[in-house]
Amino acid sequence: MLENLASICRGEGLKTQVIYSDRTCIRARNPPQIKYPHKEYVKLTEVSSLASPFTLHIQSSPSPLISSNKYIFKLFSFTPEKLCSLKEKAIIKCSSFEAIVAHIWRARTKAVFNNPDEFSTVLFAVDIRNIISPPLPNGFAGNAVITAFATGKVSDLVEKPFSFCVEMVKEARNRVTDEYVRSVIDWLEVYRGIPATCNGNFYVSAWWKLPFCELDFGFGKAVHGGPVVSGNDEFVLLLSGGRGVNVWMALEQEKMKRFMVHVFEK
Repeated sequence: MLENLASICRGEGLKTQVIYSDRTCIRARNPPQIKYPHKEYVKLTEVSSLASPFTLHIQSSPSPLISSNKYIFKLFSFTPEKLCSLKEKAIIKCSSFEAIVAHIWRARTKAVFNNPDEFSTVLFAVDIRNIISPPLPNGFAGNAVITAFATGKVSDLVEKPFSFCVEMVKEARNRVTDEYVRSVIDWLEVYRGIPATCNGNFYVSAWWKLPFCELDFGFGKAVHGGPVVSGNDEFVLLLSGGRGVNVWMALEQEKMKRFMVHVFEK
């Protein structure tokens, strides 16, 4: 949509694109076959008692977090050199995504949790287009993601080597197989749940491959693509930062101060 809008603004008109909108390939099975305990989601019937940012839009619109001075929104830039440094620190072979998610998870855990015996969870979106069988066709429109998660004891995440966090993120990604995806779809069909971002847990979504910075509305390519503010203080975005990655997030002021100390730790 945005690419076509930019094309119209440049006077070039609509671009012909093949759009595949048939959703039958990712519909729930009948009867549902839930084969995994999907702790990454919480049932909608239970959300009223949870302080989850994903429920704020249900309860209040717009979210009160947007205008609250309790929260600080910040953009953290990770250059290619910083990303390489993180991957070297991980020791085990990993992707840039796995390294940066593990790093943010660890730093945020140190900033948010006070009790070492509590559990901290990071949730993140996984593209299922090439995971399910058969793969989704080219031009499939809309979201095709499910939530993966890694959880660990606060003391382990803080005290153990960085490789421990990276390994847990890698395991979370590898858990998402075709059968797991089908189980998630069936679970969501039955329970209509949402990601379990409560009790200090948070959600990461990678937008860095979305071509926002390639858009040209007649004034040249964009300098930045992403939100200005958000109603979700526990929703972290990974945005394109040239050859690097920008991490966009919000936290309460005191927690953000602590996070800024830990996010730059070597």
